[in-house]
Amino acid sequence: MDFRLVGYKKHISIDNVPILACPGCEHEEVMFGVRKDLQALLLSLPLEEEPYGLDYTDFNELACIAYTAFTCSEADTKDALRAEILENCEARINTLLDFYSFAREAGDQERMAEIEQRLAQLSAVACESGAARRYSPV
Repeated sequence: MDFRLVGYKKHISIDNVPILACPGCEHEEVMFGVRKDLQALLLSLPLEEEPYGLDYTDFNELACIAYTAFTCSEADTKDALRAEILENCEARINTLLDFYSFAREAGDQERMAEIEQRLAQLSAVACESGAARRYSPV
């Protein structure tokens, strides 16, 4: 796993996109858990006259957690790094569920929709030992 700068239509540069890379054949692809979200983000962005850049970790929960673990973790094996990412995802899911509860109590539908989207971004990794877990704000 690595993080790359991805260009889109020579107008937009998106930094810190999680990439899976094979050192043997040098094949690279966007990490499965963020691929659809990245495509949706690209389609939603305006093509300005002047090129501009974004940091993908500002738009995607999983990318943010993976980047933080990848750059700051003291884990010394892939399994330890994976476990740390899973643990951080679960902690973030719990935090988002708390935020969702506050937004629901306040009747803030817009904030609730945003939190649901962020929870959906993390649902790709909310699976441990083959046993799927379902997180729901309701």
